[in-house]
Amino acid sequence: MTEEIVKLKKRLTGNIVVHGSATLVQTLAANGLIDELRLMVFPVILGSGKKLFGEMDQKKPMKLVGSQTVGDGVAILIYQPNQA
Repeated sequence: MTEEIVKLKKRLTGNIVVHGSATLVQTLAANGLIDELRLMVFPVILGSGKKLFGEMDQKKPMKLVGSQTVGDGVAILIYQPNQA
């Protein structure tokens, strides 16, 4: 699957967007294929849930490049890979 994503990134212009697929996001993150990560944080406390990134072999440092609050306190956080 990762080979196909690399081919798409080379062939297409613009963004490839993933909405709500934790499994795909985990695979992309583990293989260094995320150029930008946009997280929406809702102000609701829950007792359980699926981890967005699961278990990963290596830490993937990201830097916050943008943020905004919309609606009733929903935070939109924009991260990019930390190249340093």
